[in-house]
Amino acid sequence: MKAPRTLSVVTNLRCNQACVWCTRRSDRDDPRFIQAASVRARIEEGLAGGAEEVVVTGGEPTMRGDLAELVAHARASGARRIVLETNATLLDGPRARALKDAGLDVARVNVPAFGDACDALTRDAGGFARALAGMKALAEAGVAIEAALTVVSSTAPHLAGLPDALHAALGAALRALILTFPVEAAEPSELLSFDRAAAAVLALERAARPLELDVRMSSGDPLPPCAFESTSRARVARLYAMTPGAPRRPAHTQIAACETCNLRDRCSGVPDAYLGHLGPPVMHPITDDRTRRRLSLVSSTDEQIARELVSRSIASQADGTPVIDETIRVLFRCNQSCTFCFVSTHLPAPAAHAIESAIRAAASRDSRLVLSGGEPTLDPRLPEWIRLAKSLSRRDVVLQTNAVRLDDAALVKRLEEAGLDEAFVSLHGATAGVSDAVTEAPGTFARTVAGIDNLHASRIRTMLNYVVCERNRHELVAHVRAVAARWPRAILNVSFVAPSSDVVPRDRALVPRYSDALPEIATAVAEARRLGARVVGFESMCGLPLCLVPRELGELAPVDVPEGFDGGEFVKTETCARCSLSPRCWGIRRGYAETHGTSELVAR
Repeated sequence: MKAPRTLSVVTNLRCNQACVWCTRRSDRDDPRFIQAASVRARIEEGLAGGAEEVVVTGGEPTMRGDLAELVAHARASGARRIVLETNATLLDGPRARALKDAGLDVARVNVPAFGDACDALTRDAGGFARALAGMKALAEAGVAIEAALTVVSSTAPHLAGLPDALHAALGAALRALILTFPVEAAEPSELLSFDRAAAAVLALERAARPLELDVRMSSGDPLPPCAFESTSRARVARLYAMTPGAPRRPAHTQIAACETCNLRDRCSGVPDAYLGHLGPPVMHPITDDRTRRRLSLVSSTDEQIARELVSRSIASQADGTPVIDETIRVLFRCNQSCTFCFVSTHLPAPAAHAIESAIRAAASRDSRLVLSGGEPTLDPRLPEWIRLAKSLSRRDVVLQTNAVRLDDAALVKRLEEAGLDEAFVSLHGATAGVSDAVTEAPGTFARTVAGIDNLHASRIRTMLNYVVCERNRHELVAHVRAVAARWPRAILNVSFVAPSSDVVPRDRALVPRYSDALPEIATAVAEARRLGARVVGFESMCGLPLCLVPRELGELAPVDVPEGFDGGEFVKTETCARCSLSPRCWGIRRGYAETHGTSELVAR
């Protein structure tokens, strides 16, 4: 069996707290097990076996005086990422800096509740105040902070209040909330049923979303997404990252309800310990394809992040010469939920060093730098990334955004001062009803409009991107008129919904036939010409096969498409082989061909 990419290394079993549900704590340690040589040997063995991330855990690892040396040994032995699971009560500034210097990336701090309620659950008087001080020391040292929240009976009443309280106490230092769901506990009455746990998690997610906090189930957690009713799936999909074909976990059983679930190829089912304590749970099998896609990864979380961190496209500049655009995703989460989005918005943010390296590498290749997401304005470091990109590149720096947060004029000013040249803004309707339905984020149309107003008042060029789909194609003409009237300097970019990855459904209710949408597109192009508005985008990877582009646009300036540049996403037919436009045309997306066929193509 392939070794896990994450290696959990227990340094000791003693702990200075006594959480009522904990089954790992012991009053004494085996001296042979905890001696430094034994711990180092376990680290070396795991890394030699293929692990890349080391999670240092206990008991309470900070009870060891040599913890920094063990972290340094893990880094020197080849660990790419090191996480410390701790209650942080024994950490101060010098120890935090020593751990950071040794190579610690993340501290995952046990926070079952806030304030005195936390002390009651950990049975450690004054422990919360010390933990908060420890977290602040870690953050000041540059260690990312994640709060580990355990979902059991005694913590459930406190979970919904934690996002606000922790955010107020730690601010941007708090990177994520990581949820664990035990199926064994020192006190069995602490164990929750699936439905009770799901209710507590959903309440926490609702509280965390307005704060734009990342919330995730811990790796290998046994609370599956089918614990949530279908009406809440859209909210909790971001908590999960499930790899197709993942190996079955031991001591798990797929019960009868699993037979109809679309995730049975990547979910191990129900833990046997849960079945032994509580019996078969209430389950809501996932039968719709969209939810399956939203919960999916093609590989491990780290590999998926690396896969989606940078994407490349080719475009024509004003003088007709080609330029490579490198789109760098500074995070993946988003404050909207467009069905046609191909980004894995449930992924945690890339590491800062990975973003910086991607920006530097793209600039060194003389590519145009496009900062994107998810929604990049959710990253407080966005002005810093823009400033770095601008300092390295001779080309314009572009931001892809839905502009919801740009309704804050002060943020637009900071981006302008950082050097942002252009904003590529998603606006997928002429009215709030249609736009908010497409983005599945009620109230955001008005905020996007306000954000575009702020951009239009700045020196930042604005390009407005309208993705034509079945739900909004009838508003494209009205959109052109509204943009020309309100933002006359803006450029209109028209894209066509692209079933470009497994995340985007091959669904005719989402993806219209070209022939159904083309009359509205042609009318919109003619209206733009009448109003003096500029329309672009049809020749891009997200546009149309060139043979279908409205002739009203006149001569386009597409560039020759390098062979293999699309990674096999597009296909060309016999009709394409007879077409004079073929060398400069991407062809037709495989996802579209699978949905509607290729009969609409014509040779020019």
